[in-house]
Amino acid sequence: MALLDDMFEGGFGAGVVAAIGVAVLAPVVTPVLRTTAKLAIRGGMMAYDYGRQKAAELGEVAGDLAAEARAEAATADSSPGHRSTKSSS
Repeated sequence: MALLDDMFEGGFGAGVVAAIGVAVLAPVVTPVLRTTAKLAIRGGMMAYDYGRQKAAELGEVAGDLAAEARAEAATADSSPGHRSTKSSS
């Protein structure tokens, strides 16, 4: 009996009990973990697609604003009363 008491006090018994518990619970827990992992992956993919779509929309808006600014600058440069700040050398 002293041998069994020494095994459980040293932590070996706790390890054995934990290993048996994992072996018994693994078939029950595995499908739940698999489903949870699939949901997390699907959520990540949806977030990535949403972010990519919003980045594309932001790029379009920035491009439109740049085109408008270029057009306004071109009209301002070609107006008759406009003096260019560039020096002629």
